[in-house]
Amino acid sequence: MANLFTRYFSGVQRALTVKSGAGGIHAEGAVAAGEIQRLGQVILGAKAEIIAAALAITQEGVMVTLKATPLADLKDFGATIGPLQTAGFQTIADLAGHTEASLQNYRGVGEVTAEAAIKAFNTFQDSARAHVRLLPDPDSRRGADTRLLVAIARYETLLRQAATRIDEVTTRQAYAQAELALLKRQTQLSSHLFSVGAQEQLERDTQKLSGEFTWITSEARILNQYARTLVLDPADVWKRYAENAATFIALLESVLPARAMAPGALAGPDMRGGLPAEIADAVEATKLDATLLLATLRRYQQFGAQYIICQKRVLLGDDMGLGKTVQVLAAMCHLAAQGKTHFFVVAPNSVLINWEREVKKHTKLSPIVIHGFDRDDELEQWRREGGVGITTFTTLTRLVEKIGALDLLAVDEAHSVKNPGTQRTQAVMQLTAAAEYVAFMSGTALENRLSELNTLITTVQPGLKGEISMLLLQVRPAPAEVRLKLAPVYLRRTQADVLSELPDLTETDELIPLEPADTAAYQACPDNLMNKRLAATIGAGGQQSAKYDRLREILENYEADGRKVAVFSFFRQVLDDVSIIVGGCPQIHGAVSSEERQAVLDRFAAKEGYGVLALQIEAGGVGINLQCAQVVILMEPQFKPSTERQAIARVRRMGQTRKVNAHRLIAQGTIDEMLVKLIVTKAKLFEDYAQHSDVKDASGMAVDGGSAAMEAELREMIAKG
Repeated sequence: MANLFTRYFSGVQRALTVKSGAGGIHAEGAVAAGEIQRLGQVILGAKAEIIAAALAITQEGVMVTLKATPLADLKDFGATIGPLQTAGFQTIADLAGHTEASLQNYRGVGEVTAEAAIKAFNTFQDSARAHVRLLPDPDSRRGADTRLLVAIARYETLLRQAATRIDEVTTRQAYAQAELALLKRQTQLSSHLFSVGAQEQLERDTQKLSGEFTWITSEARILNQYARTLVLDPADVWKRYAENAATFIALLESVLPARAMAPGALAGPDMRGGLPAEIADAVEATKLDATLLLATLRRYQQFGAQYIICQKRVLLGDDMGLGKTVQVLAAMCHLAAQGKTHFFVVAPNSVLINWEREVKKHTKLSPIVIHGFDRDDELEQWRREGGVGITTFTTLTRLVEKIGALDLLAVDEAHSVKNPGTQRTQAVMQLTAAAEYVAFMSGTALENRLSELNTLITTVQPGLKGEISMLLLQVRPAPAEVRLKLAPVYLRRTQADVLSELPDLTETDELIPLEPADTAAYQACPDNLMNKRLAATIGAGGQQSAKYDRLREILENYEADGRKVAVFSFFRQVLDDVSIIVGGCPQIHGAVSSEERQAVLDRFAAKEGYGVLALQIEAGGVGINLQCAQVVILMEPQFKPSTERQAIARVRRMGQTRKVNAHRLIAQGTIDEMLVKLIVTKAKLFEDYAQHSDVKDASGMAVDGGSAAMEAELREMIAKG
């Protein structure tokens, strides 16, 4: 009987406690809420540390500039500096911390002088702030740089290791508190005075909530402890930064508020690619679901993905190195989150494996390579299961009839299908018609004639054929009109537009006098352009030419600095010679399979310190990321300026943190010099036209012709002597 009375009064007391909102289960909820509140500061605190570190770098950089600049420079900003100099001010930094009132305390400094001085100081300081680079230089490490990188790495680690658990515990806490509030409202004291059943139900409910609050408190404490004790090794963080700077940059950009980031500190001036405001605003208003995306996008990359989703059928013409692949993958992930299932990629054989790796690395989607002997089975698997099907242009011609409808088609290196008479172009056109969304990708879409651009644009959006074709097939269309008409389908951003954080590029033309034996070999070789080009490099053979001697000198310097070097040449023989000269080095050329190519690149990237990679420029300039290198050596000038730009862009691209040096070896008195003169002439035409153009890329179409045209002009130059 005593036990019954005890249980009865205990039940009543429980009801009183629940109804009062104090003590008991409410106390347990309060403890859990306290831990959750502390947990909520983990990610916010990590972001705050990044912002503080970035501001410290900015302030330090500004102060260095202020201290190095004489006060006299403020005359250009409207200041009267005579009275200030008389008062003892020598550099602009001496004005830091002063106000108009404090300056007037100095003899000879009046109200007008003080006002102009402070205004000029603020203007100069803003200008200095805009030129501070936030991204650390691995070759010049400062304490402030280390602080920033460690803060970013810590934030990334917390996101990767704890963010999901933090979201779960926070969600469960909110749900448990809602359940407790509901239980409080529903608990009626009269029911518990006369109903044992009501008391027993309340006991079960509070025990369930108590167990939930206990788990929440424990999990939150574990996560808080993890965050408090998370310590990263700065040396390891610097190594991670060197290997994958793009992730650090993207995270920094995602955290910094616009007001904390100086103009130009990370992003360039034109993320929108010059699109008309109506289209650009619609793109920015497009929601992007990144649930299935594992990568952190730069702001301009997010805009590119939104452009694909908003416009549906587009040509993404961003410069090489800006991450067109991840923009297309982000669009696929968005569509997959909306219930779309079948995506298809057509790409050159050389980047087939890289596409598979990128899908696995950056998304939760499943890649299926459809190529080789098992292509029919692989295609059937893709049709049955969905995912990202990946094939080559050649294989597509054999499979296009079997593919059927698809949600998004991506065509990499799309300039490969600009000739409507080829089988590959016809196959791509057929597949494009079957796709709801289309993303052609080409950093060189405008490199040749307007008629070829017309094929690309009208393949992507056949409905524009009449209007666009009439415009693009003119002899010299107005660039402003070209940009306006292409805006619904064509987005192009250059590195200068969006990557002002790229390190400096130093380009050096090495004019090399030939040795007598080289000259004799050059003069004796058959009168053929390619033979002459090769002879200008290899001389009499045996790896003893003047160019090879200069190559040895260049490599010796970079070996001492521990730099990685990418050596490009058109000729396989030159690649073999380079390999012999350096005592054996990996090569990438047209005969290397895509699997081996990727393996070579992985080994080269993983190699510590100095290393040399020899690449055939026509093969090594396409679909390859050489961000791990810092030096480019072009063994001979190329027929097309864009070929050289592409080779350099493989090294100087998004994520590159070290200064890039590019050397072009030119044999004096040979076809090399004539080719360089021809390239300079073409570049001058480009610049002259671009100065009056709103679409500088349109001028590139007019001046950067194919190699056949360049060869014809070169022969004419040789004939004239």
